[in-house]
Amino acid sequence: MSVLAKKYSDLDHALDEVRSVLHDWSRNLNDASVPRGETIHYTQLVLHEWIANLLQHADFADRPPSIEIRLTTQNRHITCSVIDNSEGFDLKKRLPEREEMEELPERGMGLRIIDACTGELSYTSTGAGTYCFKFFIPADHDPWLSMLF
Repeated sequence: MSVLAKKYSDLDHALDEVRSVLHDWSRNLNDASVPRGETIHYTQLVLHEWIANLLQHADFADRPPSIEIRLTTQNRHITCSVIDNSEGFDLKKRLPEREEMEELPERGMGLRIIDACTGELSYTSTGAGTYCFKFFIPADHDPWLSMLF
């Protein structure tokens, strides 16, 4: 199992850096847990979209924003958590079922991309004044099978 842990207090910096950090981390993996390149790419996309969503929409209630990213690989699967100090939101209400989606919605496309790229996802309160976004990407995941079109 391989682990990457990174903390940010500047979300713009996190957004700029997340792709290269994951790329560098994945290049240094040398065991059986190494995910395929596509799985790393989906992880980069999900993290980029999530951080962009926090940057644009999150309510940090006059606190300086902070996030902590923790990523693990095992058997070529990726599990990731992003803990943030925002006020949080109800992910299930913001992410409608496919049958309920508008054809070309004005908002929420980032969350739909995140949903398509992951096998499982959740966003819940930690009970300690923070929220945890957690997702899992299986080694054989193909987001095209769950795309919005």
